[in-house]
Amino acid sequence: MALFGWPTINNISRSYNFDPLRKFGVVGKVFRPLINLYNLHKMEEYDVASFVHRISFIDKPHFLRYRDLPILRDKVNVMSYTGLGCDELSFIAGNGGLPYSPCDSCQKYDDMVSYCPRKVRPLQTRASKALNKYFDSVYSIGVEYSHLASLYKKEVYPMPLPVDISEIPWMPTRNISRKVNIVHTPSRSGFKGSAQVLKAIEILKSKTNDFTFNIVSGLSFDEYIKVIGNADVIIDQVWSQSPGMNALWLLGMGKIVLSGNTEVAKNYINEYQESPIIDASPVPEILANSLHELILDKSRFNDISERGIQYLKENHDHKLIAKRYLDSWAEI
Repeated sequence: MALFGWPTINNISRSYNFDPLRKFGVVGKVFRPLINLYNLHKMEEYDVASFVHRISFIDKPHFLRYRDLPILRDKVNVMSYTGLGCDELSFIAGNGGLPYSPCDSCQKYDDMVSYCPRKVRPLQTRASKALNKYFDSVYSIGVEYSHLASLYKKEVYPMPLPVDISEIPWMPTRNISRKVNIVHTPSRSGFKGSAQVLKAIEILKSKTNDFTFNIVSGLSFDEYIKVIGNADVIIDQVWSQSPGMNALWLLGMGKIVLSGNTEVAKNYINEYQESPIIDASPVPEILANSLHELILDKSRFNDISERGIQYLKENHDHKLIAKRYLDSWAEI
């Protein structure tokens, strides 16, 4: 069995990292989707077309979007989609059942051109029709994407994120006599809730001075890993209900992680019940209290670090998750 997902179709005939059409500018953009459509005819050896975040190889021009799906449907046995990220189907703003989400803060601080309302949201009706017409199975990696169940006529299966633990350097937090090094790691300050984090830190300062605080952002991945290697407690994001890849990676490093891990998320994906991630509340006072409790009880750090890596091995190992996908597709 073989599978592929957006945009790795480019690997069939050339390296995706080396795009020979890039040098042709606008002309290259016009021909790229046509080449993708042509490459689809080489799919006979594949059994599954697995899309993760977007259900079409064709992004632009819009009139070609989803034109690849009927071709794929004739080539493969199973069409699979996993909701992860704000594409036209799984954008978080479409989920009205969440107690809170990053969307308002994202549109205020990050998405100044309102890409989501202008581009993504209007595509949902068309995308939902394509999803139901061509796809056999749909998965959701968190409660943020649970609204897929209202768009897809068949069952939507919750699926934990896969992590290759062997890639993660072990840099655990240990019992410490020095000040606790707290770090916030926003890739997007609005989406991650940096304004709320900064308010929480100011409140925390009124309770204790037994900590240092830094924001780490805008680094390459290798630089990022080196810098956070010295962190003890890391605040990932406050607006999420579920943990994302950054939070899971930090668990794998052995860090104390504050991120999304609400009761709503735990009730949606059972594995999260065992997660040692501390829920990072968007309410600054609550977040400050969570940090203060950690600082007062540094003796827990060893245990939390060890539980983090064990939790990943038991619930998020990439081979374990791959087998769950394979078993699900085999049933189809």
